[in-house]
Formats: sequence, structure tokens, C-alpha cells
Amino acid sequence: MIIPVRSSYIRRKDMDSVLSCMVEDAAEPGAFLSKFLRVAKEQLAFEQGAAFRSPAFALGAALDCFALPEGATVALSALSPAYYAHVLKDKRLNPLWLDIEPDTGCPDTEALAKARDGARVLLLFEGAGILPNPEEYVDLGIPIVEDVSESLGAFIGQTRAGSLGVLTLLGLEQGGLATAGGGALVYANGRREAQALRNQADSLPPELLMTDLNAALGLSQIRALERTFERRRELARLFEEALARSKHTPLRLPGEGEPAYFGLPVVLPAGVKDVRAYARKKEVDTALAFEGSCVARSLVPEGACPKAASLALRCLVFPLHPRIGKSAAQKVSRVLATLP
Repeated sequence: MIIPVRSSYIRRKDMDSVLSCMVEDAAEPGAFLSKFLRVAKEQLAFEQGAAFRSPAFALGAALDCFALPEGATVALSALSPAYYAHVLKDKRLNPLWLDIEPDTGCPDTEALAKARDGARVLLLFEGAGILPNPEEYVDLGIPIVEDVSESLGAFIGQTRAGSLGVLTLLGLEQGGLATAGGGALVYANGRREAQALRNQADSLPPELLMTDLNAALGLSQIRALERTFERRRELARLFEEALARSKHTPLRLPGEGEPAYFGLPVVLPAGVKDVRAYARKKEVDTALAFEGSCVARSLVPEGACPKAASLALRCLVFPLHPRIGKSAAQKVSRVLATLP
């Protein structure tokens, strides 16, 4: 049986939460969404939050909080999800594409200087569980929307994922670090951003907000975050030890700390065909870590971000999620230790 590269960890408690939403006749519409936001606020320690039907709707609402004029420039990594580019186009905003450091996948120093000088907002996607160096963002001088969909739980020193942006986006899609079966959460800590986010959520039609059913699942998942993180850490220690016996290295964190272990991203010196075929033969699924990125979907002008384009072709992610049991973990370890 093939071990999938992504899999949401849905427990009995999660299903009970969804079932209670379905059969609770006395609950007012939006009751589970309100409860989800209240518990998320306690767990993630934010001032104001709003939950949306999809990550794209969530990103659009976050951008609207800044009241940007048509044609304003927004900076983003070429490794950001493809829907970022579509949202910017819909909002009639101009993208400023940022190249990356090949060892980390984070925007490089030259790219950040471009963002500081030429953008009104930075969309900071923290892909493959990697948090960027916080020191490079403290005095950037422009507001940051930090996407922790793949990095929640990561930290460098005393800085945790979700503390670099004036707004933070957490995707809750299937296969994520946490899932609501679809949707996304946006939250703010600053008073001005909190009020702007509140205004955005209040002005949107209900069909753009997260449903109660999704909120019921998200509620249970948010409560179990620490348990989920701990299981990912246990597997990561085992898999990193195995990978160290091969000739390959993981995508690294740019400082002392811990990534979120959203899969195990392995950087290869060249193409991935042989490694993927070998892993598949051993019944271990893999995926390109940035296959859904702007640069991989040809949304970035050719030649604009060569390091991002190269990494998108060479970074392969291996399974690392809480549904991996003992025998499956041993199988993944054997594959990692013997990669060609």
C-alpha cells in the first residue's frame, strides 16, 4: 500500500464535532463559526480573527484591509501558491516577484531590498514548513501578510510563525497542518488591523465566510494542534536521521529553531525523476514541494526568479504526517536512507 505524501489526521473527536453540528437543531446559524473563532483566538493568541470559505477569499480580504489603490505593487515570493497571482490580478494589483535562497526557499536579501523599496505590502508565504530569518523582517518598513499554512508551529529563537505579519493567514484545506475540510483563517494583533479585518468580515456576504460544518471540524483540529505537532516532531527525528545516511539534505531553517515539518522537503542536486521512481517502487509517495507555486505554474515572467525556478524542480517532499504508523515510518526511513 502506497504511503501518501499528504494526509489529514481526522480523529473520532473530529467526526463527533462535525456530527454535533449536523444534528444540533437549537444552534443558531454561525454558532459553530463563532465558537471556532473563540477557541482559535485562545490557542493562537490573536486580537481579531475571521474565517473564510477558501484561502483565496481570505487573502483577498486581507489585502482589502490595506485599502490599496488600483495598480499598487505587492511583493511576493515566486514560490507562493498560484492562487496568490490570481487574487492580485482580480484586485488589479501589480506583483513584484521575489527570488529565493536555494537552501531555505525564503526570499533572499536582494529580493527583500526590492520589496522594501518598491512594494506597498509583502505577502510572506512560508513554504514547506520553513520560517525565514526574523531579523531580516523586523525593520522592513512595509506591512506583511504572513501565510503560516505550511509553517504553523515553526520557530527560530524566540520568534514563532505568525508573529512577523500585521495579518496572518492560516489555510485549513485538506492535507494541511490543520484542516477544516476547506477554508482559511485570517487574524490580527494590532488594533488598526484588527478593526480593518472586523470591518471586512462584517461587509462580506455569508457565502464567502466559513460554513458551520467546516468550522466544527476546524474547532476540533485547532484544539489538538499541539498533539499533532508532537507526532510530526517524533517522525521528523526518525526521518532526518535516516536522510543523513544518504547523500541528500533537507531544506534548512535559516537559524536555530524548528520547522513545522509539513512533510520532509529534500533538495536534490538535479532532477527528481530517478528518486521519485525509486521511492514509488518502495511504496512511498512523493511530490514536488512547490508544484503548486506561481513559478511552477508559469505565472512568473521567464528568467525573473531563476533560483526559485530551479528549486521548484529539485525539491521533493516525502511523507511526514500523524497518520504514519510504526511500520510505515520504518518503510519511509529505509527509503530515505538509501535514496539514489
